[in-house]
Amino acid sequence: MFDYTTTLRQLCGIMSIAGFERRAAEEIRTLFGEAFDEITTDAARNIILTKKSKKPGVTKMLMLDAHFDEVGMIVSGITDEGLLRIQPVGGIDCKILPASDVWIHARDGRHYGVITAVSPHLAGGRDTTPKWDNLLVDIGCTKEEAMQFVEIGTPIGFYNDGETLLDNRITGHALDDKCCCAGLICAVDRIPAEELEYDVYVTLSAGEEVGGRGAGCAAWTIQPDYAIITDVNFATTPGVNAEESGKLGAGPMVSRSVVTDRLLTRRVLDLAKENEIPVSTVFEVTATGTNNECVAFLRDGIPTAVVSIPLAGMHSYNELISTEDAENFIRLIGKICVTADL
Repeated sequence: MFDYTTTLRQLCGIMSIAGFERRAAEEIRTLFGEAFDEITTDAARNIILTKKSKKPGVTKMLMLDAHFDEVGMIVSGITDEGLLRIQPVGGIDCKILPASDVWIHARDGRHYGVITAVSPHLAGGRDTTPKWDNLLVDIGCTKEEAMQFVEIGTPIGFYNDGETLLDNRITGHALDDKCCCAGLICAVDRIPAEELEYDVYVTLSAGEEVGGRGAGCAAWTIQPDYAIITDVNFATTPGVNAEESGKLGAGPMVSRSVVTDRLLTRRVLDLAKENEIPVSTVFEVTATGTNNECVAFLRDGIPTAVVSIPLAGMHSYNELISTEDAENFIRLIGKICVTADL
């Protein structure tokens, strides 16, 4: 049985900046292949892990989606001094970047780099607010040396591999949405195939951070009877309105929205109550900001519900979650998988 924190750290250690998700497929097969009947990829760069039910009479299919792509950067140029110009892949606030550590995922492996910063001693009252056009990565070599292994379009990711804090908190980069990827893998792994009420398809989907298209391609192929879309949602932290967020440690969040299926959402909430799994609800009127919208309205429609893990510091190199929330997320997903006729 897979340990959640170990699984999460393994996934966060795999580079999957949006556009480069396919590089992860072989590592996913190596790490988790024993728990699934099949692991495949498609042309949209989705990684699909399938576990078939061995319960007699099962005919329905359940899609469990979490996006595997992460925000990052990409090389847009090399200066005469050998510094790398960068642009964002996904939504990153560039104010957090000066002096931060990064990995350059080059052709010959990954290389350490540091984003340059202006010392406060030299600012002299000047506006030093960073902008993407003046952020540079120093990798410690000349332009000629850099061009031996770096090219335009090389992905750059955050360096932080994560730490453990007090009170069941863990931090790191790419927890959005690999904390849900890890939760889905652990949940399905823990259920004997003989107890599954569905053939289960765990989609580690591509491209959510740049438009949310990958999950729709996967759903078009699978044609599931139900889909549970999982992602992170905002945790209450200083500067974040409590009415628009969830509390760390209070359990997973279930979305109420006109773009999710009301009956399926009600069933998920009932399962949580029946099994004493703590959850909170979040009101998202006409959009959930997840892969839900690209799955729910495919073909003749797919009933969807959205279940999230609260996360602080979203799209930074120190995102933070509660492992208690993750374990309750695993429990809830497990109950969904063994409940007939959602």
